[in-house]
Amino acid sequence: MTSKLNILDIEQGLELLAGRNVSPFEFGIELLLFFSSANTVKRITTTKTSLSDLPDGTLWKEKFHYAPSAPGDADATLTKLKQSQQSNKGKVRLLITFDGQTVLIFDRKYDELTQTTLSGLKNEPQIFLPLIGEEGFRQSDESKVDIKATAKLAKLYDAIIEHSGQWLIGDKRHLMNHFMTQLIFCLFAEDTGIFPVGIFTRTLNNRSGREGQDATSVIETIFNVLDKPKDQRGDVPAWLADFPYVNGGLFSGEAHVPPLSPKAYRYLLEASALDWKYVNPDILGSSIQAIVDPELRGDLGMHYTSVPNILKLLDPLFLDDLRQQLFNARHSKKKIDEFLIRLSKVIVFDASCGSGNFLVIAYRELRKLELQAMDALRDLSQGASMSFGFTSVVSLNQLYGIEYADFAAETAKLALWIAEYQQNARFAAAFGTSIPALPLRDSGNILCGNALRQDWTTFCPIRDGYEHYIVGNPPYLGSTKMGKEQKDDMELVFKGHTTSFKTLDYVCAWFLKAAEYCQGKNAAFSLVSTNSIVQGGHVPLLWPLIFEKGMEISYAYTSFKWKNNASHNAGVTCVIVAVRNKSSQAKYIFSKEVRDVASNINAYLLDAPNILIMKASKPLFSLPLMDYGNKPADGGHLILSDAEARDITNDFPEAEKYIKRFVGSQELIHGSIRHCLWVTESSVEHAVSIPPLKQRFNQVAEMRLASPKQQTKDMAKQPHSFGEPRQYDSKLTIVVPRVSSENREYLPVDVLTKGEIISDRNFGIYDGPLWAMALIASKMHHIWIATVCVRLEERFSYSNTIGWNTFPVPDLTDAQKELLNQSARSVILKREEYYPKSIADLYDPKKMPKDLLQVHEANDRLVDSLYRETPFADQNERLSHLFELYIKKTQGKS
Repeated sequence: MTSKLNILDIEQGLELLAGRNVSPFEFGIELLLFFSSANTVKRITTTKTSLSDLPDGTLWKEKFHYAPSAPGDADATLTKLKQSQQSNKGKVRLLITFDGQTVLIFDRKYDELTQTTLSGLKNEPQIFLPLIGEEGFRQSDESKVDIKATAKLAKLYDAIIEHSGQWLIGDKRHLMNHFMTQLIFCLFAEDTGIFPVGIFTRTLNNRSGREGQDATSVIETIFNVLDKPKDQRGDVPAWLADFPYVNGGLFSGEAHVPPLSPKAYRYLLEASALDWKYVNPDILGSSIQAIVDPELRGDLGMHYTSVPNILKLLDPLFLDDLRQQLFNARHSKKKIDEFLIRLSKVIVFDASCGSGNFLVIAYRELRKLELQAMDALRDLSQGASMSFGFTSVVSLNQLYGIEYADFAAETAKLALWIAEYQQNARFAAAFGTSIPALPLRDSGNILCGNALRQDWTTFCPIRDGYEHYIVGNPPYLGSTKMGKEQKDDMELVFKGHTTSFKTLDYVCAWFLKAAEYCQGKNAAFSLVSTNSIVQGGHVPLLWPLIFEKGMEISYAYTSFKWKNNASHNAGVTCVIVAVRNKSSQAKYIFSKEVRDVASNINAYLLDAPNILIMKASKPLFSLPLMDYGNKPADGGHLILSDAEARDITNDFPEAEKYIKRFVGSQELIHGSIRHCLWVTESSVEHAVSIPPLKQRFNQVAEMRLASPKQQTKDMAKQPHSFGEPRQYDSKLTIVVPRVSSENREYLPVDVLTKGEIISDRNFGIYDGPLWAMALIASKMHHIWIATVCVRLEERFSYSNTIGWNTFPVPDLTDAQKELLNQSARSVILKREEYYPKSIADLYDPKKMPKDLLQVHEANDRLVDSLYRETPFADQNERLSHLFELYIKKTQGKS
């Protein structure tokens, strides 16, 4: 039955079809046989000739209409299928033809053409999903036109590279990227009236030949003409006369057009059939990047930064203030004139501009304010002359961007040109003053280069009387993920400021350069970052460098998911931090879209003094000592798998007392089993008498003697012992992994009571009070660790010195400790009901048992009540309270 097929079945079926090398006449019937049930096939095949109005055609109502083609006639046959009355009457989804070499499939719902071969069909199974009642991923929001445009251009790009792969090598890659930018501009220009309507596509159709064999030379000729004013063209053919002068750098110099195969030419015509006047420049810029990045193809056009997220930066940074000024000025011509002067002196600089999203939105919002101001001025003037006339005061020259990727920089220029045209059209509609679209003027100041190796004040000079705002979404890259170039960038930026930068994320370099740029000037910045820069070890390393420049955080968005529309991306946990020179103006903290006024915003994004949580060698509050686990330093020879342990004890039962369960972070969280050899000094002589143990001790000695470290060499004298043992005769050990997933609602913690040996991948409280487990398992402790401890990528990296030893806890009474003991027991007992499930199984946020969650919630209420009677509203409120306790405890000490 049709319903039983899935995309893998389709892929396998298409591969079998290709292996049989079916003819064009057989192809349609074979598709029908594969995708329909036996009863349906019988009914449809007996009446197929009456359903299709094309020779030897096959039509399956609401599914597909197929017609075979003669060699080389696939395009003509597809046109007939599109024009077929039966295609419309049968409401078919797919139009398909095959000429023995080329397969063309046209999706009528999405106006999409796919060209492939019989052997290549297996790579396109998603095209046939509608035949089994399913759909591939589709965008459903505002960017439909942009998604279609990008998908068609991606196919064109692939077809060009398939035919001429050398256009991805060396300097030709830039030429290829620039060609795509020129092409997109022409398609937009002919649909918006910048060019005579349809002139580019019409010329291609008329002069490129049936298979597009002359398309390359035709496009080269057009591009070369676009670079010349009409009075400097000399004698050009009549068919070129109506192409206008563009300039603006887009068509300057010799035209470089890659060879277009028939397949590429066909995709170009498909792209030109769209109505490009509806493209959205703030979406299209990012969408086009997917054309040259195959990894983004699954979500063409859907990875762009959304407008609401961009406005989270721009609104509080300067747009809200501009809107308020305009509102206050709306009844005064003088004040509106002053506002327009200010508007013309707003500089927006994105030092990681990508394809220009932030700049496009900033430009659009400035033009929107300009339009509102001039409209108010017109009402006040009542026809009298205006000092500004009806001329735009906002220019693309007010926008600056630096971008590392060549194609992204090219698309940023294009996106700004398109944005300018659209805003000028709105301006003309409002005031009747038409701003000529051609020749092109400056498209902003876009530099292709490494922003961290540029002098920002040279590229975007600070000018008296102007306001300068740095915005953007710099690249996120953890210290362990950086290559040599990024590490050199970090050293270049931080040199002279600090030598302690090697653990900082790459994005920190943008924060420091932005602070240097803005220091003491009429300038401020607001950047998006992963939340690591306001947590853990980043805080004491980065933020003092910024605060010592006389700067402060003016507003911030606490951690939230920076979602985009990529189907595979649930969003990165980010913060937005805005920094300015110290000011008496209000400061704001945004949390879950709620804005709160703050007296000060510290580096942890709390309304609190600028305090740093520093490592402590022992607990500052009344907590038991937490230490590292045991470090083997053994080359793996003291560690045994479960099978190895059984083999030894089977042959030498007397060895059993020296074999202990060995618990690292993986064993604790996932329940895996390992063992270790654990020999006390009093038992060495007996342990060495057991051959497999003696062999392993010898291997440990050899490994340690081969070490370049003297300390390790010295440990070769005691090969039976761990390099750094810390656990001696512990009856109860509370264990916390050093590294664990950030996705769990609670930190993994457990209690071991059977003499297990914990590894140095864990921390342990040896023979500690059970109530300490209740504290560690609470949301109160979770938010403290998430804030003050270092992150490894997004994972929690627990620390005893900065996480546990600094954790603020009120002085506990014996009664409160007993309640915590009981709560910890409840957690342990509830887990045991689900034995043998591991902590990873039980604390999967999507699968956590309801009754276990209820036990933890009861523990949370108990822990919260230790701090105050009133319940906490959320984690941010808990965190603020913890910081108050920490500050009280450490006043005069930090």
